Amino acid sequence: MIGKERRGVLSARKFTVLIVALIVVFSSVPMVASAANEKTEVTGSVYEFDKDSHYEFHEGGTSEETAAENTYGTFHISGNVTANDSKSGVPSYEVPDGNLSIFYNYGDTKLNANEDSWHLVNDKSSKVADLKLDSDIMKGAIILQTSKDRKNWVDVKTIYNAFCDTPIRTSSIYSATDVELINGCFYRAIVVYELSVRTEDSNFLFINTDKYDYKKYAEVYEFYAYTNSGDSNAVDPNQTYSLGEKVRVKNFDGYFGEELIEKGDAHYGWELGNFFVSGYTDEVVKDDGSVVFLKNIGDKVTLWFKLNQNIDGLNGKENLTITADTEGYDQYFETPKMNFGRGVLITRYTDYNNVKAEPTIYTNYLEANASVGADTKVQLFEEGDYEVALDYEITTDELIDKVGHYRIFFKFSVRNGNCMVYPFDVATGNELTNSSMTENGFRLDLAKSRYLKTNIKREMLKDSADGLVEDTRFNGPAKDGAEYTDEGIYTITVSNEYTGQLTTKRIYVGTNSVLRAHMTTGLSIPEINELVADGATISEDGTIQLAVAKPTEPPANNDDQTESTVSDLPASSESDTDAPATEQDEKSFPMPVFIAIGAAVLIAISISLLKKAKKPVETDSAGHDNEGGAEQ
Repeated sequence: MIGKERRGVLSARKFTVLIVALIVVFSSVPMVASAANEKTEVTGSVYEFDKDSHYEFHEGGTSEETAAENTYGTFHISGNVTANDSKSGVPSYEVPDGNLSIFYNYGDTKLNANEDSWHLVNDKSSKVADLKLDSDIMKGAIILQTSKDRKNWVDVKTIYNAFCDTPIRTSSIYSATDVELINGCFYRAIVVYELSVRTEDSNFLFINTDKYDYKKYAEVYEFYAYTNSGDSNAVDPNQTYSLGEKVRVKNFDGYFGEELIEKGDAHYGWELGNFFVSGYTDEVVKDDGSVVFLKNIGDKVTLWFKLNQNIDGLNGKENLTITADTEGYDQYFETPKMNFGRGVLITRYTDYNNVKAEPTIYTNYLEANASVGADTKVQLFEEGDYEVALDYEITTDELIDKVGHYRIFFKFSVRNGNCMVYPFDVATGNELTNSSMTENGFRLDLAKSRYLKTNIKREMLKDSADGLVEDTRFNGPAKDGAEYTDEGIYTITVSNEYTGQLTTKRIYVGTNSVLRAHMTTGLSIPEINELVADGATISEDGTIQLAVAKPTEPPANNDDQTESTVSDLPASSESDTDAPATEQDEKSFPMPVFIAIGAAVLIAISISLLKKAKKPVETDSAGHDNEGGAEQ
């Protein structure tokens, strides 16, 4: 009985440990997600006003720093951000990847509070400081603005009756655009609302005579954000290419079709601005007139816009301005009807699979993003095809206003100018150069050059009547990231149709010694087979070691044998020596045979000289040697 109780206790302990372990594991999951989407709180200022005010925070009233206890919600930004010191007196943040979301999160405590507590009430005014809103504030308004200089602010988003229509908010209120971040941008969020509390509960003759206190609040948050692309903001005037021409559109609302801008037109004889591309290595103009910009490693192909006119006084005329088109749409890009603001910029990207992305729309572009006389970055570009349009409305202020719609539209392409492909060993990850050998196989990396023509051919050895010969087993297009592990010699051919360049690399996969020698020496397979048959050996690195003839043993000191050896040598005439060897002779006497014959001749000559030295020497009567001739 006691044993059963003890086992029960142990089981309970094990179960408890298991539960705790599971809690630890599952509790770590949100932590990982939070780290990947880190939030950075931005502090601001809280202003308090009386009931009859219009939130005049711009006049430098007293304020206190925002905190959880004195604000309706919390303001923060989300993304891969790095805090810097400051810019123009406000916090500055670098956004390396260009993705930045802005949040103002809140709950419904003050919305649902009773009358005896501070609670939200409707503010039926439409004025905030020096801003005139398009609608009443009601139960809170959130106004988000951008600025290029922290002096002139442009409304990019306004949410009316915010705390009632969305009682609890956890989603972002705005996502920064790449145009804003690559040029650097100031952001300002203004949160306004009115609170009330009942101070006296009373009735007079069945009439409610309760008394209330009222307070108005404005929370103001400011910061600066930018993306450091690593390139200079200065444009090299020697390396730019202008794109696009203005036209008057036929379809007024949809900015579609073209009409000639004739004399007398409000836009005749002057340009609003011009688009141009920089940061490329070279450009190619195709037969249809389209432009292809070629980029190399390190190049940052960038589209710019230079505004030449004051949009409040075009061509030096105060009555000629860029006005807001509140119900525009672009038929070419099939956009919905929307408030274009003072000029809308639309871009669309088509990838290497000919898939068109959704258009990117920058409303109110001329007012919010462009500055007179300044080069404003529009976008950084990688490989692909691009379409760009700037739609804008011009109004001549007369007794009867004259309104015209105009458009600047163009296309261009970006391609990598190189003609390279990079094979990497699948096991070690090391890059393989031309004529490399690996036992593991390799992976192809096209370095994001999606428009190169890449072909790969695989050859291997097979047995035939003539011995081992090459056999092509594959010859076709190669894929980026594809792995090749089957044994064989791979020939990779890369061509760039825009530059005419051609690159070839050969990689051997496997351990076959003949193929290794073929890769290293460049000799054909039959040539290598012949050398191996003659005794040559192949090293691990593919080099060939020719066979060395063994030295012949010196013959015995026998005159008869020596004479026989010498006499057996073929007599060579001068004509035989000088006659060129035929191809048949070269094949019949490989190099080792020639070496052996030469050694035998030298030995024979040495023996002949030795015999001559052993002949008896004749002497004269005086006892002197007679070595060849009478004494003179």
